[in-house]
Amino acid sequence: MYNLVYMAKPIYGGWVTYTAHLSLKNDYPIYKIGKRTEKNKRDYGYNCKYQNLVIEDLMKKENLMITALDKHYYEYLQYFPKDTILVIHDPTELKNKSNPLIRDGLIDRFKIITIRQTVKDYLMKTYKFESQFLTHPFYQYEKNKPSMNNYAVSISRIDFDKNIDIILKYNKLIENEDKCNNPMDKYNPMDKCIKIFGKENRLYVHHKLKDLNFHDYWHGSYPKNLPMTYTTAGIERDILKDCKFMIDLSTIKDDGGGTQYTFLEAIYNDCILILNREWIDKGNLFVENENCLAVKDEYELRDILFDTREYDRDKIVENARKILENH
Repeated sequence: MYNLVYMAKPIYGGWVTYTAHLSLKNDYPIYKIGKRTEKNKRDYGYNCKYQNLVIEDLMKKENLMITALDKHYYEYLQYFPKDTILVIHDPTELKNKSNPLIRDGLIDRFKIITIRQTVKDYLMKTYKFESQFLTHPFYQYEKNKPSMNNYAVSISRIDFDKNIDIILKYNKLIENEDKCNNPMDKYNPMDKCIKIFGKENRLYVHHKLKDLNFHDYWHGSYPKNLPMTYTTAGIERDILKDCKFMIDLSTIKDDGGGTQYTFLEAIYNDCILILNREWIDKGNLFVENENCLAVKDEYELRDILFDTREYDRDKIVENARKILENH
């Protein structure tokens, strides 16, 4: 029995999702460090609750596991007992110069879990630190909402490492084709545009996406529900149910090759994964045309979404399902 401690500010993204799935699968409670201890629990999202505790009360709990850490909570690391479990999700978490795990050598006090082999390898190569690689936990929730009937979607955060600009360039490419079509033609390329869902980094949107008609294709952030839903015409609909493709073009320096929650959500819903080729080249879990498809730009996206690239859909979906068995 572990007591999960979420020590970070973000309320969307992989850290949050990881904590929720781990809690749901194992019935582990979730705690946050607060200025006062509260008796009542608050909504965490994904059908989970959390409780705020002052650090002194938190230290009375046994088997603590820090599921995420950012700079706003560095000051509390010194209070945790030796061999407390700490999860490192990607190398960028250790590159902050003020991080006492590296700056003060506090990392030696913790048992580190990494969630991709590339992260484990990075820790050993860069810091000579041994960690344990454990795959993302995945809670298989009930799929009980009507389908939104999407063709292709992006469900990641809207941020610098997600390469949303490639998706928008694809949408712009087919939008231009649509304008050249015979108006009497029943075929509409825009039926195959990629709908974008997710919490946005406004700086990224302003500097990278403002000239790519981002707001024409962005449907906003979705509520933290399982399954992922979006309300249209007053009806809560499942974003991924019956969806053909889920596109995630993430790249992370010194990382890649393994899973992210967007990948697992897509696999669980029998969506074909379209990933960044740079990501899959960093590992051997994802193999192009075997359990996913891969692209490097908007033109390769078009080849897939307009069925000009040959692939075996049933084989890819079936092979991708096998990945979930380890989660």
